[in-house]
Amino acid sequence: MKFKTLSIAISLALSITSEMAFANEQQLSAIEVITIKAPKLTHSETALAEGNLVMPDVADWLKTVPGADINKNGPITGIAQYRGMYGDRIAKSISGHQIISAGPNAMDAPLTYINPIMVDSVAVYRGIAPISSGIDTLGGSVEVNLKRALPNKEFEITGDLATSYNDINNASNLAGDINFSGNNLALLAYVSNQKGDDYESANEAEVKSTQYDKKQHGTDLRYAINRFTLGVTWHHSETKNSGTPALPMDIDYIKSDRYNHDGEYDSENWQLNWQFGYQDATHGMDNFSQRENNILAKHRYNTADAKTLDYKIEYIQDELTLGFEGFDSEHNSNITNPDNMMFNVLNFNKVIDERNSIYAQWQPSIGETSYTFGVRLKNNKADAKNVATSMAMMSMHVKALQDAFNSSDKSVSDTTYDIALNSQKVLSDNTSLNYAIAIKQRAASYQERYLWLPMQATGGLADGKTYVGNINLEPETAYQLDVGYNYEAHHFAIAPHLFYQKVNDYIQGTPSKSMHVKMVANMMMGDEMPLEFTNINAKLFGADLNWHYKINDKMKLSGIASYVRGKRDDINDDLYRIMPLNTRININYHHANWQTNLALHAYNKQTHTSELNNEKTSAGYAVIDWQLDYFLTTGLVVRGGVNNLLNKEYSDHLAGINRANGSEIEKGQRIPAMGRNVYLAMDYQF
Repeated sequence: MKFKTLSIAISLALSITSEMAFANEQQLSAIEVITIKAPKLTHSETALAEGNLVMPDVADWLKTVPGADINKNGPITGIAQYRGMYGDRIAKSISGHQIISAGPNAMDAPLTYINPIMVDSVAVYRGIAPISSGIDTLGGSVEVNLKRALPNKEFEITGDLATSYNDINNASNLAGDINFSGNNLALLAYVSNQKGDDYESANEAEVKSTQYDKKQHGTDLRYAINRFTLGVTWHHSETKNSGTPALPMDIDYIKSDRYNHDGEYDSENWQLNWQFGYQDATHGMDNFSQRENNILAKHRYNTADAKTLDYKIEYIQDELTLGFEGFDSEHNSNITNPDNMMFNVLNFNKVIDERNSIYAQWQPSIGETSYTFGVRLKNNKADAKNVATSMAMMSMHVKALQDAFNSSDKSVSDTTYDIALNSQKVLSDNTSLNYAIAIKQRAASYQERYLWLPMQATGGLADGKTYVGNINLEPETAYQLDVGYNYEAHHFAIAPHLFYQKVNDYIQGTPSKSMHVKMVANMMMGDEMPLEFTNINAKLFGADLNWHYKINDKMKLSGIASYVRGKRDDINDDLYRIMPLNTRININYHHANWQTNLALHAYNKQTHTSELNNEKTSAGYAVIDWQLDYFLTTGLVVRGGVNNLLNKEYSDHLAGINRANGSEIEKGQRIPAMGRNVYLAMDYQF
């Protein structure tokens, strides 16, 4: 049975991303996929030891992929970033299913719905993602593959138990799964409990609103016989009292149930795959229970919910893939004041976001060159019901915005498309050349269209600005180019990539010209320059690479490096919240049943910041992590380690600005990272 853990240590992921990427390149595939995946637990594979149980958020795994990072709004609120794109521009699927956030500010970002112990692998398409990897892949694609029940003819019981403890925030993880199989039928059940208090920075300052409490459990029932496989899955997730210091509110609760069905029929000449899913998620958040707020009139409680149906049907024959894919979600959001029963803002009312698509992908090989060519046609529909607020009786400007929104035609239908060509040419036994070109489009999110009152419900932007939506936004259109070179010898391998993309009608906030918006934003939020989502032109360019060097049979060096620059073309300004130049270098040593990893993570200062979004510059830093593993048996490993070994005081640029009062970190100051954290962990499989 494959050994999986709650999280993957940076050292492991560095070595795995390097080896898996180069392995894929040798298979004459036109598309590079970097896979973060733990190997089987055996003494002979200690050079690729499994990761530790430190981080509760699967999004943190992306930091080990060249070109990728995360916008961190809280300990369990990581928003994927790839080559400067983030949020809805990146397709994120869990075992093929679209996961839609219930909250309008992405506190429950899609990757937070994953139970780490259930993760089999996380795959990131390097460069330009193929059109088959998601509906909207303008910014890339991340696919999370979960463990599934393993049907067997003979009766068998297998399982995994994992636990860990972090001293810096008194955090504990306890998780397990068990698989029963026999008579071609299998049942997998899992449970997980993750808790942590507020952490301290290296200067021993308590960072308020960084606690978390997250529980998940579920089952997967699967039947396989001859050429048929059928599966039914249920996932339940419940989060309580968890902080998001970079946002104006914290999580009171998130409750979600997902029900999925999938199947596969594999004939001698063709294959048919299908899957259907339903998710019901509710979300409560406030600005007073977990952070200081002594002004009762400004207490806010936001209740939101989302219901989503999704589907995907795929027919594969030889080199050709044909598919249908889509989802239909409904969103509601209502804001109240528990101390004033008269206060109410119906923020989003029965907002519909429906996206349906059809696609075709062809993957031929001609001599030493392989190709992947795909086309996807998408129909994007959106609509919303009328809104209301108690403030309309007290402010003519609020009433004007409410009436204008309610009287407008809120029904929108956009037809968009994606076209992508990926190619790889083998130049020699050691080298290959990759290139990809694409035109991809994305229709606006429901927040970008239907945020009618100046607020900060922006899908997790976390820039402190107030926004209003624009129903008539045009779809974004990206013209993309990626070129990569791969070299692999016996002891050394390296894979650099260069990329460029020009995005027409990029959706970005620009200063609102509405007198009503300005007056309401100033009155409610103290913002004298509110922004309106608008179509502009932008460009992103940069480079990234991964490499490894095998010193001997017991020691190996590996690493990644990433650089991206995002600029606006309409004004002299940079795009908001772009990761700075960074590198990660890891050294791994193993002997007998022992293994140790030492990792250096270095980030340059970020001075290319968005003036319009009030984005602050950040200083560069370097951090060292260390981990030691001991394999007691082929099924049991214990480990200990230290994050931020030298107790460096620093702030991740993408961690955002503190918005929580009552913290030892001043409001408006960049959120500092954890200080030195000592952890212990154990994982046992049977």
